[in-house]
Amino acid sequence: MQTAQISFDPETYQPLPVYKPHATRAQIGKALDLLNEAERPLIVAGGGIVNANASELLVKFAEATGVPVVPTLMGWGTIPDDHPLMVGMAGLQTSHRYGNATLLASDHVLGIGNRWANRHTGSVEVYTKGRTFTHVDIDPTQIGRVFAADYAIVSDAKAALELFVEEAAALKKKGKLKDRSAWLGECRERKKTMLRRTHFDETPIKPQRVYEEMNKAFGRDTTYVSTIGLSQIAAAQFLHVYKPRGWINCGQAGPLGWTIPAAIGVKTADPGSPVVAISGDYDFQFLIEELAAGAQFKVPYIHVVVNNSYLGLIRQSQRGFNMDYCVQLSFENINAPELGSAGVDHVRVAEGLGCKALRVTEPGAILPALEKAKQLMDEFRVPVMVEIILERVTNVAMGTELDKVTEFEDLAQAAADAPTAIALLD
Repeated sequence: MQTAQISFDPETYQPLPVYKPHATRAQIGKALDLLNEAERPLIVAGGGIVNANASELLVKFAEATGVPVVPTLMGWGTIPDDHPLMVGMAGLQTSHRYGNATLLASDHVLGIGNRWANRHTGSVEVYTKGRTFTHVDIDPTQIGRVFAADYAIVSDAKAALELFVEEAAALKKKGKLKDRSAWLGECRERKKTMLRRTHFDETPIKPQRVYEEMNKAFGRDTTYVSTIGLSQIAAAQFLHVYKPRGWINCGQAGPLGWTIPAAIGVKTADPGSPVVAISGDYDFQFLIEELAAGAQFKVPYIHVVVNNSYLGLIRQSQRGFNMDYCVQLSFENINAPELGSAGVDHVRVAEGLGCKALRVTEPGAILPALEKAKQLMDEFRVPVMVEIILERVTNVAMGTELDKVTEFEDLAQAAADAPTAIALLD
């Protein structure tokens, strides 16, 4: 039996075209009619918009219609956080109080490039009660997978948004689009009055203060990289993202340790973008040796490590079972008594791997350390770790439903309680 010989010539190879379903003008017209008929419509912008490189079209469409936008975690950055039509993220964990309240006040939701993932929706009953839905997604298996939308279109997000922009412009020219200023005003008022507190002066440091200082230290062009954990959840509640792919995230859950190699990859792919990684202590330890690759290949980025010596997300999840089992990572390091019970000496490990490292134990020292990290990164062109020693136990806001999110900390009562909140920067 003869074996078939397969030849491959890279110079003549032509890859097969990738099929992308395209919405028709009639479908977009129907979807726009449903949006226009509503009194309190919202656009839920998913990660499919980012993947389709269609964020600018999303913003144009929102501006043409005046309809507010709620991005999902994977769609964060499709519209800048400080855009007047960005009204917060909704969800059980990575969300804003005002984002949840606005979604629950809406009467029609147009989802584009999203999956209705359960960390965004909670239960179908609460999420869908009192509102209708249109769903646009490139994957036909996602249509109706979680719940049946009132109208659905299988389409690439960019192809759909191109038609949405054209059709909305035509309706606007004819004076047929509703004025959404009153509804938008309601959304923006929620944004100003439903803020979580970030300004805490306590020592040990509360994590909310870390993200407040990061908002001061890092600009609009920053790309954040994160993975699963309380660090990710708190970051999504308090940080600001202004561009598509400004938040690189592993999704619903993901491999611990992903953050270091991902940050190196992001910086290598986009050398001109400042990259800031965010890890809890255990995520950081999981693939800490990858820092050596960053040093070897001169990949400069900043890695913020929030260290409470706990598996924080697992510990918080165990609360419902009255447990605190095998999640504590603290110990007294005989070689670093200055750490107390913080355990691993991440500064020495990072330096031993060829990187620069700083440690912060006081809230007032966070911003100076982040500024120093930028200087070290520019000077030595290697990863720079900033370890921030946190209080041992912090419960980050989360819940089982959009209307049942538990707030474990006092809420902001004045601007000084949340000085970098996006609502105050608008």
